[in-house]
Amino acid sequence: MKNRKVFFAKSGAIALLLSTLLQPLVLCAQNYPSRPVQVIVPVAAGGGTDLLARLTGQKVGDVLGQSFVIDNRLGGGGNIGTELVARAKPDGYTLLVTPGTIASNVAVYKKLPYELLKDFQPITLIGQTGVVLVVNPSLKVSNVKEFIDYAKAHPSELNYGSAGTGSPQHLHSEYFNQLAGIKTTHIPYKGQSQSMADLVGGQINYMFSPLQNALPYIQQGKIKVLAQGSAQRSKSLPNVPTLNELGFKDVDLQNWFAVFAPAGTPAPVIKKLSEAFLKIGKTEDLKKKFSDLGFDAFFTTPEQTTDFMRSELVRWARVAAYAGIQAE
Repeated sequence: MKNRKVFFAKSGAIALLLSTLLQPLVLCAQNYPSRPVQVIVPVAAGGGTDLLARLTGQKVGDVLGQSFVIDNRLGGGGNIGTELVARAKPDGYTLLVTPGTIASNVAVYKKLPYELLKDFQPITLIGQTGVVLVVNPSLKVSNVKEFIDYAKAHPSELNYGSAGTGSPQHLHSEYFNQLAGIKTTHIPYKGQSQSMADLVGGQINYMFSPLQNALPYIQQGKIKVLAQGSAQRSKSLPNVPTLNELGFKDVDLQNWFAVFAPAGTPAPVIKKLSEAFLKIGKTEDLKKKFSDLGFDAFFTTPEQTTDFMRSELVRWARVAAYAGIQAE
């Protein structure tokens, strides 16, 4: 009986200690956010990442009762803004909204000023857009089989554009080359818009483009779409087959976007942010606005986001290593 009393006494002391230690965190979450939240976007204003950051920031701000202020910090392939968040105070008042380059950069940069899974706490994915294989109409192919046959008959003759070395367009194209057993020539640009302009103008033969960038030119007949890289057909292109349907199993190419906080941000704050993002992700209003911009609303828990990041790191590390892709 005496030992049992001692045990319960010790247990009570431990519980009191834990309660004392956790009380500041609970109060932190209850009061959060008590001032505007800075949202770093490591790419230029007006692009897809920026639009999604502003839309979700406004909606989450409405839920939490504070302003989410977008701050575009450019440079270094997105690494400058990303590093800023990695080094920020982990209190929930500095967040990062980033495209999938945060994962692909790990595969292609020899040295980065951050470690993705060490320096960041994932909060949620917020959206994605499909990828399409598009060609200039001067390339006389009508489907993927004809495209591959042509590429095999003319090794390294076809050229494709991307938003730069190590960009998602670059990795998507090399991934397809590995699956199809073909060799083509990469032409890197300083952005998606420049590469698309040259595809329309006939300076390059083809590219793997985000759907929302390519769709207007497809509809105008200025470029031709051969396949969709996503696992399911987009409602915008119901008659265009996916690579899965054409025999390339388990291919799911998406441009995705995610929200991160600095590592060490209190768990109750992460939970509050996660719940707010998941709440707005279920609303029909936000889904429609995403759709109008060419995106699918796609929100995940922090745990699901972490698992997704790990799978992306493995996939693109393999592609980059096989293709010898390295950015400076």
